[in-house]
Amino acid sequence: MMLRSITLLVIALLHSVKGCQFYPPGEYLRFVRVPENLRVGEEVLRIEVYPRNNLSLKPVDKDEDVHYFTYRDFNRTTVSLLLARSLEDLVDSDNPRNVLKFKVSCDYDDGEDIITSSLSVTVYVEDVNDHAPVFVGAPYQLAVDELTPVGLTIFRGIRASDRDKPNTPNSDVQYAIISGNERGKFALDSSQQAFLILKRPLDYDTGDREFLLTIAASDRGIPPRSTNTTIRITVNDNDDLSPKFTKGVYRTRINEFYPITGERIHKLLTFDPAIHAFDQDIAIDAPIRYDIIAGNERHIFSLDHVNGSLFIEREIDIDSERSLPGNTFVLQIQASQVDNPAKTGVARVEVEIMDLNDNLPEFEVDFYNISIVENLPNGFSVLQIIAVDQDQGDNAEFSYQLEDNTGAFTLDSRTGWLTVRDQSVLDREKRSTLRMQVYAKEKVPSVVSSKLGASAVNIEVTLLDANDNNPTFIPNNLYNFITNSDLKIGDVVGQIHAIDPDLGRNGIVTYSIQKAPNNTVPFKVDPKSGKISVNQKVVTPGRHLLFVEASDQPLNPSERRSSLAVVTIEVQQQTGKGTVKGLPDFIGAPYEFWVGGNVGVGTSVGQIRVADVPDRRTIIYDLLHSYHEGVPFAVEERSGTITVVDNLENYNRQNYEFEAVVTNEKEMTLVTNVTIHVVDPKDEKTILMKAGTAPIEFHVKENAGNLLIGRLGFKNANSSGLVFSIANQKDVTEHISITSDGSLYTVKPLDRETRDVYRLTVLAEYSKGAITGTGIYQVTIHVDDENDNKPTFEHSKYEGKVTENCISGTEVDLNYLIHVSDKDTGDNGQFGVTIFGNGSEKFRLDRNTGKIFFTSADSPLDREETGIFNLRLVAKDQGGLYDEAILIIMVEDENDNAPTFVQFIVYEDIGAEVEEYDKLGNRIGHFEQLENSTKGTYVLTPAYTRAKKAKSKMSPLVVLKEDVGVGTPVIKLVAEDRDFGDNAVVKYEMVSETYIPNEYSAEPFHLTQYFMVHATNGEISVSRTLPPESEFRLNISASDKGGLKDHISVRLTIEDVNDHPPVFSKSWYNFDAEEASYSRNIIGRVEAIDGDFGPNANITYKIQEKDPKLPFAITPQGGVLTIDGVLDRETKDKYNFVVVAKDNPTKGESLSSFVNVEVNVLDVNDNPPSFYGYDDLLPNPESNTYSNHNYQEDIPVYYATVAENSPIGTPVTRIFANDSDFTGNGNGLLLFDIPYKKNRQNLFTIDSKEGIVTTIGKLDFENQNMHNITIVASDLGSPSLSSTALLVVTVIDVPEDLQSMEHPVFAHRYYEVEVEENVPVPLKVLTLNVTESYRSHKLKYSIVADKTSDVRKTFRIDPRNGTLYIIESPDREKKALYELIIRLEQYKVGRDMTVMVYPVTNERLGNLGLNEVKVIIRITDVNDNIPKFTITGRPIIAAIPTTASYGHHIVRLQAKDPDLGLNGEVRYQILGRADEAARRFTIDPITGQVRAIANFARDAGKVYGFDVKATDRRGADDGKSSIANVFVYVLDDQKQLVMVMGLKPTDVERHIENITMILHNTTGYDIRIRKLEPHSERNQIDNSATDMYLYAVDPLLNVVVDMEQLQKVLQLRQSDIEHQLQGPKVLAVASGVSERGHSRNQRVILSSLEVGVVVLGCVVFIGALATAICVMCARRRKRRLLQKSFAQPLGYTIGTLGKPSLFPASFGDLHYADGGHDMVHHHHDRSCQRMSSTRRTFRERSRSSGCIEKSITSLHSSGQDSGIVDAGHCQCRQSCSQSSEESSNYEDSLQSVPQKRTRSASVRQVELNSARNTQQRRSRNRSISEDIVQSGGLHRMRSLGHIPAPPPMAFSGPSTLRRSSDRLIVG
Repeated sequence: MMLRSITLLVIALLHSVKGCQFYPPGEYLRFVRVPENLRVGEEVLRIEVYPRNNLSLKPVDKDEDVHYFTYRDFNRTTVSLLLARSLEDLVDSDNPRNVLKFKVSCDYDDGEDIITSSLSVTVYVEDVNDHAPVFVGAPYQLAVDELTPVGLTIFRGIRASDRDKPNTPNSDVQYAIISGNERGKFALDSSQQAFLILKRPLDYDTGDREFLLTIAASDRGIPPRSTNTTIRITVNDNDDLSPKFTKGVYRTRINEFYPITGERIHKLLTFDPAIHAFDQDIAIDAPIRYDIIAGNERHIFSLDHVNGSLFIEREIDIDSERSLPGNTFVLQIQASQVDNPAKTGVARVEVEIMDLNDNLPEFEVDFYNISIVENLPNGFSVLQIIAVDQDQGDNAEFSYQLEDNTGAFTLDSRTGWLTVRDQSVLDREKRSTLRMQVYAKEKVPSVVSSKLGASAVNIEVTLLDANDNNPTFIPNNLYNFITNSDLKIGDVVGQIHAIDPDLGRNGIVTYSIQKAPNNTVPFKVDPKSGKISVNQKVVTPGRHLLFVEASDQPLNPSERRSSLAVVTIEVQQQTGKGTVKGLPDFIGAPYEFWVGGNVGVGTSVGQIRVADVPDRRTIIYDLLHSYHEGVPFAVEERSGTITVVDNLENYNRQNYEFEAVVTNEKEMTLVTNVTIHVVDPKDEKTILMKAGTAPIEFHVKENAGNLLIGRLGFKNANSSGLVFSIANQKDVTEHISITSDGSLYTVKPLDRETRDVYRLTVLAEYSKGAITGTGIYQVTIHVDDENDNKPTFEHSKYEGKVTENCISGTEVDLNYLIHVSDKDTGDNGQFGVTIFGNGSEKFRLDRNTGKIFFTSADSPLDREETGIFNLRLVAKDQGGLYDEAILIIMVEDENDNAPTFVQFIVYEDIGAEVEEYDKLGNRIGHFEQLENSTKGTYVLTPAYTRAKKAKSKMSPLVVLKEDVGVGTPVIKLVAEDRDFGDNAVVKYEMVSETYIPNEYSAEPFHLTQYFMVHATNGEISVSRTLPPESEFRLNISASDKGGLKDHISVRLTIEDVNDHPPVFSKSWYNFDAEEASYSRNIIGRVEAIDGDFGPNANITYKIQEKDPKLPFAITPQGGVLTIDGVLDRETKDKYNFVVVAKDNPTKGESLSSFVNVEVNVLDVNDNPPSFYGYDDLLPNPESNTYSNHNYQEDIPVYYATVAENSPIGTPVTRIFANDSDFTGNGNGLLLFDIPYKKNRQNLFTIDSKEGIVTTIGKLDFENQNMHNITIVASDLGSPSLSSTALLVVTVIDVPEDLQSMEHPVFAHRYYEVEVEENVPVPLKVLTLNVTESYRSHKLKYSIVADKTSDVRKTFRIDPRNGTLYIIESPDREKKALYELIIRLEQYKVGRDMTVMVYPVTNERLGNLGLNEVKVIIRITDVNDNIPKFTITGRPIIAAIPTTASYGHHIVRLQAKDPDLGLNGEVRYQILGRADEAARRFTIDPITGQVRAIANFARDAGKVYGFDVKATDRRGADDGKSSIANVFVYVLDDQKQLVMVMGLKPTDVERHIENITMILHNTTGYDIRIRKLEPHSERNQIDNSATDMYLYAVDPLLNVVVDMEQLQKVLQLRQSDIEHQLQGPKVLAVASGVSERGHSRNQRVILSSLEVGVVVLGCVVFIGALATAICVMCARRRKRRLLQKSFAQPLGYTIGTLGKPSLFPASFGDLHYADGGHDMVHHHHDRSCQRMSSTRRTFRERSRSSGCIEKSITSLHSSGQDSGIVDAGHCQCRQSCSQSSEESSNYEDSLQSVPQKRTRSASVRQVELNSARNTQQRRSRNRSISEDIVQSGGLHRMRSLGHIPAPPPMAFSGPSTLRRSSDRLIVG
């Protein structure tokens, strides 16, 4: 019943309502959100409308919108709107549409009028992530060259499209490499840009043949969708590798040739392995050609070009190759590709020439002839025999042997010193010359001759005289003369004679009387002749005794020798009786002599003398006897001397009686008696004497002092009255004395070895009464030998050599022959020599030759067992006296032992560890640590050394850290060779290296060696970076020169070092989360991979420096990101934070890496629209009626005015509102609406999108002068939110006499005019015209601008006719664009007053009133500026190294010309000069780059100067120009300065501006970097450090600073530099050798031309310096400013860095394209975008200077991609391009300005005032002028800190700035 009542009520109401009515009443707009995947036929919206008639769907904005929907009647009151067409193509298209508008209309006909009701429906189509990204053209295939540089983009074709709505998370595609890139060879440019970039070098030959990468493309929708594809990368083998030899050094040995025939040979040399090279480019395998490139200048060798066989072409005599180091020919051979000779590989070939013993020793002279002084002592060296053997090694060893029959000398067999052995032989008086021969005996048999005497030399020693002989009287020292007493003074009594066998003054004898027994000496002796003459007038008769001394005359008086003669002169009394005076007679007759019975034959007994013989030469002496058995005596017939002629022991007679006969065989014969007594020596020592001359002999034992020798006396008479004395000098009296009774005693012990015979002259003086007399006797004392001397060796030490393993009987090579002597005689001098010591039984001494021989055949000599025999030689005589000498016999080595590894030393200071035992406790290897020794030393275990059959040696397990540097020694192997010398030299060699990679390794299996062993010291060093967690087994051999070897196996494991920080799998992470409140909700996960192993790869995550307000957290282990807090997109739409991944090693410091994480907060429709720009606020009297409507406490109120005569469609005002929600999903999209009230006339409407309120009906001030309009702003969110504002429109009364202003005021609202600069003024620009409707009105024109503005100063308009004039000549360089607003005002005159009337409302359309017009005045360029170099007022300084080659970039000159177009295009040239500088340099006419075109290797220290002219108008003759001076310093490579920075070269290049600025600030010099290179040390390249080659310019003097001074300054300020760098370290500042491998040592000789150039350069430099000084003096007030400008770094790019700069050298540089001088007017239609209120912003895509590759890419991409504005047509279809005759194409612009990244060559670049642009950008109500000025994307480039702010940069503007035709375009 209740339901029926309600139905009746509804029906009643329906009948009561007239017309079609939508419910609820008053609602004229309905908003609905639908998903794009809504199926056709599904319901979109239900509308309650009744009664209805002719219901239809009609379009609102676009006709096609209505076709997506249809309807069906649900019931009488409700209509269901259905989807008629799919919405997917609508949203998921290139031009997506989210909003569809239509209205539902129904008609009602009341009979009079048809009343139409409508309801606007806005449908927002929500995008659904229903499409996964789809790759275009997948799968991909790519072929890349292995030489592709790292960092290059190799593929740009990866692209995936998502059909979801563009520019939304659903279509935002992100790319990632998910597999196939384990080695990190490739990377994507970014997650949004799938440009494939090569990250690591490719090497086809090490296994980089093909890669299959899996690329994932995923969108950011919820849930995300992804698609995978593959890209197959095929690496092409490039001919990038040179041929490589199988070994770096090939070695072989050959014997030298003997005999040398001089014939040409062709002998093949063998190598193991053979010489072979192969092409490292395996896939190419080019044929190889072999050549010798060095070391074969004499063409001794030849190389087969095809197979590499090496031949020797000439015979080699090693003796003629003395300059050959190591007897080795070193050849540099080259293997080059036949098809590409530039590809070469080199190897070294060492051919060692083995020496043959083909040379005999050669003595330095053919004959030795020396002179020595006689009687040199034993052991005195007199001569060194020198012989040279041209052979080498053992072949050159020999010993000297002496053949000396006299035994006077001995010879050192090794040194060749000839030494006195027996000085007694060196008696010149016996022999004046000694001859001997020396042989050189070779150790190794010669191939020339095996004869010992093949090499010998004769020696002749001449003995020089020494004063070693006393004068000797002839015949003896007793003289007896008889004379008469009647002598006169001067009469000769007799003559004595003494001889001295010495030579020269040593043999000159002089005589002198020493003393006489009595005091008177009546005689004198002639010093020279020895004649004795009378010295007094009266000579007393009787016997006179004289002592005459005969002395020699040496130069040194102390060496004088003498002898004494006793002269008896008997003066007879002259009487009348007696003998006739002058007759001959015997002296002292008769004669009686005594002689000892044991005297030898030849002993003188006495002398028979005769006086007064007229001619002594005619007399003959004879002895007559009557003994039949004969007699043992005879007389010398000429001298009368009686001598023993037979052994006295053969005769028994003791007394002999003779008759002495003297005759001259003519008239004279004298006879007297002679008695000779033979004395038995066994009788007592008393000798019975009788006057005579026979000597008396005694014998005495040596070594006894004060011993009685014998006694002298007369037979049968006593000795009383006798006085005995010895007449000899001190040489006798010091040893022997005589008593008064005639007893002879020894004063001190006598030494027979010193003197064995003493000869005495004894005087016996007797006195008995008046009778006195003197007896003279000769006494000979013989010293008898006793055994008091031991045998003596010539040398105390003897050394000998003998080869081990020699045969028995081999002679030991001694340095001296062993000779022993004993000074004793007889049996006392007999001795024997014995060898004692360990091993003495092996040797035998030959006493005769003094040689020692090896005699043991059973036990051969083994040097390794006994290398040296230390023996004693003992010589012992029969008396037991002995002498010892040392005998050292060294056993020479033979190569009979192989090297043996005995020690294994591990360098633990580098972190190496040794594991001796495995996990089971078993020993690893055969070594154990040496006790009590340095840690790390290991020796062979006792068990191994005791083993009979030893296994191959194995080392313990050595654990190395993977970070051991290349070249670091880690292990030292010690191998011992028991041999000696060269036989013991051990050579270590790596036989093999086995590499066992870890299970994760992707490295190719053992392509190159990781270790190398030092050939001489056995150190194993690292040769390349070690792979972690891998194992190596090294097989190393130790060999000697004979090829004997030992091997050892070394086991190494590489322990991982925490040297890899974690690496995130993505370069950055993006996550999406809706704004809401969360509690530990997971949003995603970050993942990092550590290249280390084990604990070093244990990664934990954290958020770096987490803000307490940051609502995110991350799990330390898994890297899972969670949200814990509130996300509000309107507060913060994006969160950026850094996640740190840190590893956790068990020891050492941990490493970490960072990744940026971005969390995008997705919008939720939680903010209603908000009005702004309103004029007032009113309190809201109503409550919130609708749930989706924002309750507003205050209502925004807008005020506007409109003239009552405004035509329909007149804009009234614009309502502004925004929604802080995201517009992309509709939450932030606004729709404006005016809710219409029933029974109210609707006079206004609002544009639902733009908010512009326009009139839709006639306004009448008299009917209603104010209208209150409700404005509703609704968003398109779900649910939709809305806000309300109030618009109060005041209607302005318009006098009725004014015509309707339905027509426009001006014919054109916009003008563009071009005017040349510097034009004469005033100049008429244009005249503004109004439309026909306003020409009859009284109008006034005025310029809208401030009175002080440039517009007011430059322009004036005629207020009556609207003619615009220029009243001040413009300067384009000061201002190139003027914007003028011309306002037109209507006025009327009444009562002498001007009354202003506004023809239009105050409301502006696009910031331009209806009574205003905009005029753009462009100032075109005139060539009124000269080019100006960036550095003015002083010469430009640059420097180059001596190694600069052809094309070397020196300096880039830049001149700026502020003119435009052709007027500003500068060309450079070096002014023509016929000097050397002009021939050495050239300049690029366009870029100003100066390059070298000559070689400067010989020009170190020179300075070249030249002038560069810069001319505008492309160098035309009518162009303006300026000149700059350039000085180029040639730096000496030996003095170059290198600063080593602890940064990679790429990092240094990136921070080069900052580095040079710091260096300048620290030193005060303009320091320039001319080249960067990776650091090199010991031929090793270190990419982690950089060598910066520096030079500096003194900013005050403008000269290059001396390198030494610069080095000192840098070293002094090194700490300050490092402090300012804040990180990078200056590792070293060094000077010296030139760049790697280019030092030269040859002497540089300057030619005359070069000297002249240097002088000229100096003159130019001095002149420039003087000019600079003058300028400085003239500008003293500006010195600080100049110094400041000079101190700034020059604006030149570093041309020597190997790549041209891609940006201007100075940020202030401007380059201009073509321009013209035509005046052009541009007009656009009102429908054109330029006239609309919406500003379109054109922005260039900026690129940072660091992204060089991107910039290059952009230059080669399309114009749109490069930021080049489309030069086609404006939307109004008006041409915006330049005329084809004067415009330059894109390529021309690149060529003219190669370093300027011009976005569009056809766009003129204009310098604008950035300040005004900034102000204009801040304005909310943008003017139409902004659309033109700012649409070019004008931005001010941020300058570096040390560079002053540049002038405003000019960028490409929009098409409105382009030249048009000269005709006026009327829109």
